[in-house]
Amino acid sequence: MNMKALVKTKEGPGNVCLMEVPEPKAGPGQVKIRVAAVGICGTDIKIHHGDTWSNPPVFLGHEFSGVVEEVGEGVTHVKPGDRVVSETAQVICGNCYYCNTGNQLMCPQRLSIGYGTNGAMAKYCVVRQQIVHKLPDSVSLDDAALCEPSAVAVHAVYDTVKLYPTDLAVVMGPGPIGLLVAQAVKGFGCTVMLTGTDKDADRLELGKKLGMDYILDTTKEDLEAKIQELTGGMGADVVYDCSGAAPAIRAGMSALKKMGTLVQVGLTKQNLEIEYGLLTQRQLSIMGTFGHNWKAWEIVTRLIKDGKLNVSDLISHHFKLEDWEEAFDIAAKQQGVKLLIHP
Repeated sequence: MNMKALVKTKEGPGNVCLMEVPEPKAGPGQVKIRVAAVGICGTDIKIHHGDTWSNPPVFLGHEFSGVVEEVGEGVTHVKPGDRVVSETAQVICGNCYYCNTGNQLMCPQRLSIGYGTNGAMAKYCVVRQQIVHKLPDSVSLDDAALCEPSAVAVHAVYDTVKLYPTDLAVVMGPGPIGLLVAQAVKGFGCTVMLTGTDKDADRLELGKKLGMDYILDTTKEDLEAKIQELTGGMGADVVYDCSGAAPAIRAGMSALKKMGTLVQVGLTKQNLEIEYGLLTQRQLSIMGTFGHNWKAWEIVTRLIKDGKLNVSDLISHHFKLEDWEEAFDIAAKQQGVKLLIHP
């Protein structure tokens, strides 16, 4: 039996095409999932453009939901017909310091679905049982396709800085991750400012709809001046950079109070010029966060179920797998927010 899959065939720009490939089977300890919806991530666009590492030939797609089709020998906690989502770390050593402390994405041998191993832009995706999570009945499969970026956001917020309801937090970059981080921070009762540029007008408007306290277009207003005004000259308690853009990171550091923290969520270039002297002058902290952990996935499914994390309003487009080129083009232009493909 064959199926269609979106394949990165070799390194370099382009080299992505829809192909007929053999349908995979569930081996021992594995779960075969019929893909219902898969989100397009910035990483997929970068792989398409040849701007980031992949392990071709490999199926793209790592943000997905689906229904269990079959299970391999030894699989006990899910069965055919279960509605599920999956983490991304398909290959790990299972025995290093990071694996043993629940930080599998830090494993030196880790390969993730969608670029390291075959992903979900296909009719079926096969993963190891340890990374599969069952969905609450009330969470739709479309909403569930946003569990992966939501888990990134929850890990970035829950596992870094201790938040207080009295904090002013700035979230820079109103893409899918930024809108999810902003909601996660809001869940702690903080005052949240969401920032973007004039290109982000629609996404900033969505941030307002999602309940953010302040929306700031940095091309029209001075972030530091606004923060000083709101805090009586103190500065922001914490800044989450979800943009990865050097100007935003520099502005965010300048807007922090003394002893404040910058949490770097967005992927950046290898080298950025920042005002490093602020670290000692203001005793600032910078924390990096990457991906997610098992606990974040469990939290996310409950937040979505309980209506405490709105992912539905982030879904802007739906496409068939055959229309992937149009979908990737719209995503590359950063139109809409989260685009879903339905294989």
